[in-house]
Amino acid sequence: MAFIRTQKLVRNENGSIKSGSAAIIDVQYVKNARFHSKQIVRERLGRVISLSEDKKSGIFLSPTRGLIEYNASDDSFSSVEKDDPRIEGQEVFPSPEIHTVFGDTYLLLSFMKNSGMIDILKTVFQKDTDYERLLCHILHGILRDGSRISCDDFIAKSFASYVLNDIPQQTLHSDTEFFTMMGDDRTRMNFFQTFIAAMRKSDSDFGRGCYVDSTPLPNDIDDNPFNALSCHGIASSSDQIRLILVLDENSGLPVWYDIIPGNVLDINTIMNVVADVAESLDIHIDSLVLDAGYVSKDLIHAIHIGSEKNMIGRMPARKGYPYKSLYWQIHSMIGKGKYQFIRKKHVYFGRQIKVRVFDEDEYAYIYVDQNNALQRLRDYRIDHEEEYEAMKDKDQDWYTVKFGYFVLLSNKDEKPEQLLTEYFERTDIETIFKTSKEYLGLLPLSKWTDTTVRGKILHDIINTIIVLQLRKVTLPNGISVSALTGKTQSLMCCLTRDGNVNVETPSKQVKKYYQLFNEKVPAHLKLTEFKLKVLGLKM
Repeated sequence: MAFIRTQKLVRNENGSIKSGSAAIIDVQYVKNARFHSKQIVRERLGRVISLSEDKKSGIFLSPTRGLIEYNASDDSFSSVEKDDPRIEGQEVFPSPEIHTVFGDTYLLLSFMKNSGMIDILKTVFQKDTDYERLLCHILHGILRDGSRISCDDFIAKSFASYVLNDIPQQTLHSDTEFFTMMGDDRTRMNFFQTFIAAMRKSDSDFGRGCYVDSTPLPNDIDDNPFNALSCHGIASSSDQIRLILVLDENSGLPVWYDIIPGNVLDINTIMNVVADVAESLDIHIDSLVLDAGYVSKDLIHAIHIGSEKNMIGRMPARKGYPYKSLYWQIHSMIGKGKYQFIRKKHVYFGRQIKVRVFDEDEYAYIYVDQNNALQRLRDYRIDHEEEYEAMKDKDQDWYTVKFGYFVLLSNKDEKPEQLLTEYFERTDIETIFKTSKEYLGLLPLSKWTDTTVRGKILHDIINTIIVLQLRKVTLPNGISVSALTGKTQSLMCCLTRDGNVNVETPSKQVKKYYQLFNEKVPAHLKLTEFKLKVLGLKM
């Protein structure tokens, strides 16, 4: 829930507000933070003109919206007329020059043009209103950076409102029309066909070597919109939905995805995807990266040492697999430095052993995340000390690694550190789908159907492609996309009387970020020229 935070609020003898500023604050859950939450400034409201006694609503002179009323109870803005009795006697006029956020939107749209993404989207979404609507949602999805600001409010205070102005902003709030359009299977196919063709113009091998990954879609909260998928023709008996991703091995960019029931975990499902993309998109899949649910007798027989395709899969801890017996083969080695390596500040033990599984030769990669093992053992003993003390020495030894122990199966002969990197560091796409809470704020629950959820997933995939392309520029320079968007949002602009834009003087940091993308910060901007040259739109 958002709330209003005021600063330096001063009142006169009559109780009227003389000065002071305010901002909208979001409270976000953070697992490891103190009190499990943190407060984030969503938007600065500017000067306080009036404020309700409970501080849940007020009138403000916003630098981006002008004179506006904000109500934290329903998180809404509303216009304020000059003759409103609540501001009688207040010196709020003349109105300030309205400033809108420029730096992040201009940079992202320019980047999308230079990367070819603008041309791809314009080709797929040929109706201008559909195209503009999509750009609004892309800007909102990437640049809001976790903020719960709605799409219409985000666009209203952005430079985007000047160039994407052929659609009513209020329709962006609960945009059933947009998500329905995106959920059409023809839209998905058209996008990937166009995207792959465009990428192959600069890299003829794009999509020639791909791998398949799988991640569960969230289903852990009440009234989950993903349940729409479970009850609209995919799997009426399934509580979990899985996203099958096909990614280009060199770039990590998605080239296709499909949605399957979470209770259908077999190699035939995966191989059907492999066959489908080969026929429809000329995509060739060389590798499979799978979780334990897919690792089966059929998979082992299909893909083993000497097979044409490569596979990395997590070994199930069930009958038929030497999951725990492998530990007893290597347990004396775990403390030896020659088998240890560091990955993302965690110390790992890693050892490769050739094993026989279902009469096929495979490589077993045995790992212990020693940080997790020790931390979770400590937590376990705090709650189960008597149980632990009653164990045999052998079982206590197992519990020292149990909570950080896992085994990967593969037909690839590599060093344990390298294989683990391949398994973990594919893309961060799954993070897009970790929670569906944001979905509940985008549309009323009744509007989430099979089609609209599918549309949201395609929208997320497109956003992810753009973010991954941004990271190729930012990460080598030690900058996150979040830092990029956050810092460039400080650069503002204002609309001139002739309909063009004046841009404020950028800070040194903003200039630095623009230089990474070989972009200059313009002092002035002709809107008609920008719309035509960058977005391919006429005024």
